[in-house]
Amino acid sequence: MDKLTAKYYIETKKDLREVAQSLATIEATGKWSGPGAQTELFGRCTGGVDEITELRPGAGYVTLSLPMENFNMEESAFSSLWVYMVGGATHAMIDYEKSRLVDFDLPPSYNKYFIGPMWGVKGTKEYLGVPEGEPVIGTIVKPTSGLTAGEVAVMCGELAAGGLQFIKDDEKMMSPPYCPLNERVSLVMDAVKAAEQKTGRRVLYTPHITTGPENILKFGETAVKAGARGLMVNIFAAGFHALTMLRKEFGLPVYAHCGGKEALGRAEGQGVSPEVVVKLARMMGGEFFRSNILGGYLVGGKTEEIRALNHAMRAPMEGIKDMVPALSGGLNPGNLPDNLRAFGADIMVLAGTGITQHPGGIAEGVAAMRAAARGAL
Repeated sequence: MDKLTAKYYIETKKDLREVAQSLATIEATGKWSGPGAQTELFGRCTGGVDEITELRPGAGYVTLSLPMENFNMEESAFSSLWVYMVGGATHAMIDYEKSRLVDFDLPPSYNKYFIGPMWGVKGTKEYLGVPEGEPVIGTIVKPTSGLTAGEVAVMCGELAAGGLQFIKDDEKMMSPPYCPLNERVSLVMDAVKAAEQKTGRRVLYTPHITTGPENILKFGETAVKAGARGLMVNIFAAGFHALTMLRKEFGLPVYAHCGGKEALGRAEGQGVSPEVVVKLARMMGGEFFRSNILGGYLVGGKTEEIRALNHAMRAPMEGIKDMVPALSGGLNPGNLPDNLRAFGADIMVLAGTGITQHPGGIAEGVAAMRAAARGAL
C-alpha cells in the first residue's frame, strides 16, 4: 500500500509507543464511529507506526505511515500533505509536551503532482554563465525600504556593473507609493541591461511581489511586463501555492523567501523543522531558498544545520530538480572563504550590507567579494 511517512520528535510523560499509535490513528482517520462493524475501506485508510527510536523514557523519534488513499493528490497535493502532517491534531494534543515534524517521505510516483524548480543549480549556472567550481555571487537590495524606484535602480546598476549576477529585493521592500513595483522593476531592468552591455555578464533580478492569492498573478504580470526575469515571494505571507502558480503562469524561476520559518521551528523540539519547510518549497516550485552562513547573525548557523538544510535542497528526488542554496545573513568578504570551503561552490552567496556598506563603495565591495571567492576556491 502506498503511504506517506512522517517522522516526529516527541516528548511525553506517557508511554511513547502508545502516544505514537494514538497519533497515527488521529492523523489518518480517527477512531471508527460509523454504523455497524468497521469497514474494509476504513481499515485501508487507517494510519500506523513504522518505527520508534526512544532516546530516553518518553522521548524520541516516531515515524508514522499515512495511507495515500486518503489524499486528493490530483487537485490538492500540497494541501493534503500539510493537513495530514501539520494542520491536524499533531501539534495540539495534550498527550505530550513537545512535538516536532522533522522529515517526511512521499512515494516517488507521487512527485508528478509537484512542479519542482525550473533550473536547479546546473541550470542556474548555465543561464548566468557561471563556470563549474564557482558560486553565483549576488546581493540583496539594502536598505530594506525607504528607497525610491530611481534609487534602487542606481544601486542595482552599480552592483551589476561591478560583476554581480543575482540581485533580489529585500523581503520588506513591498510596493509602497514611493517605490511602486512597476516603476521599480522597469528602472532596475534598464540599469541592469546597460550594465550587461559593459560587463558581458547576465544578471538575474528577482523583485518582491508578495501579496494575497487574489493578487499574486496580477503582481507577477506587472513585474514580468516591466521586464522581470525572475520573481520572489514569501512562502508564508503569499502561501506555498504561489510558487506553483507563478512557475506555471510565467515560466520564470521563483525565489522562495522563507522569512517566518523560525516561527514554526525555532523552539527546540517543537513545530516544523526547516528541512521540512525547504522540502515543501522545493516541491512546489521554489528555485532559490535562503540558507544560513558561518559567522552570521541569524539562528541556524552551525555547520551541521546549514549542511542539513542544503542537503534538503539538493538530495535526489525523482522528477524534481534541486534547489539553489542562497547563503546570506551577514555575509561579507571576510567570512565568505570559510563558507565556500565548508559548503562548496554549488551555491549562491548573497551579501547585502557586506557590499553596499563597503568603505570603498559598491564597486569595491563587489570586487572584494569576487576576490575573496577566488582566494577560497
